[in-house]
Amino acid sequence: MYKIRLFLIPILLFLSCSSPTKLQDTPNESDEIIVKNGNTLLWKIEKEGQETSYLYGTIHMINEEFYHFSTHLKEHVIESDAIIMEVGGMPNPITTYQLMLLDSGTVHRYFTPDQLLMVLEFMDTQLGVTPQEFDQTYASMKPFLLMQTITQDYFEPTAKSYDLEVMALAAEHNIPLIGLETIEEQLGLFDKIPAEKIANMIIESIENHDEEKEETLKLMEFYAAQKVDKLLPLLQKQSPEFMEFEDLFLYNRNRAWIPKLNEEMKSKSCFIAVGAGHLFGENGIINLLELEGYRVTGISTQ
Repeated sequence: MYKIRLFLIPILLFLSCSSPTKLQDTPNESDEIIVKNGNTLLWKIEKEGQETSYLYGTIHMINEEFYHFSTHLKEHVIESDAIIMEVGGMPNPITTYQLMLLDSGTVHRYFTPDQLLMVLEFMDTQLGVTPQEFDQTYASMKPFLLMQTITQDYFEPTAKSYDLEVMALAAEHNIPLIGLETIEEQLGLFDKIPAEKIANMIIESIENHDEEKEETLKLMEFYAAQKVDKLLPLLQKQSPEFMEFEDLFLYNRNRAWIPKLNEEMKSKSCFIAVGAGHLFGENGIINLLELEGYRVTGISTQ
């Protein structure tokens, strides 16, 4: 399940990003390099009578060594009339906290006694969270917070976020930031997964911790190299739990976003930044936009 959040769910980004450099040059479309094999994360969206927009597939967290936000990419961001993201800015931490509180009981009820012992031992020995600290921090919270904590151990302390960089550029250049959905809708996705399934996902992440950490490193390497042909098959192969809930986390959201994207792109040039997992395939945003009559072309980020 960690890979779902890595490419599809950008909530709870607790990491900071560096301030973007102000750029003055306007992107020149004649300088754009078309990527014919589809191995790119930046796509130009065109339709007769409308301004050109751009679609970029992000990875919500990535180790600093793999992070590269090119000057060309920044130019496209700051020259847009509006920036569209999954959520329109960082959510209020108090609101997020309240949404993550359990209605009743404790997170213990998601696990069998043996599973709970495994969770407590892992948190203590691997993450330095004692059983007492576990209860103080996680007992009253929905299990997503626990999943997020385990996920963050896959990254270096200096890990970066493309989403936060785009948000920072929007704020610095006073560009309107439009959200495709709310934080309530995103967190609500996990409420639709049966408790037993969530518990099993957490246990599998614990049991396969070292392997998943290595796979996350490989995913970051593929992302940095924009090897889409290798990135997506690895994501699907290593996340069978994702395939079970792909409509919930991916395709239903894609279809819900298309009318909103249509409306925004009618009157302005937009820079759209969403998780890379949303872009590709028959039910991906690229294909759905093409079905709406747009011409979508892969271009280089350099």
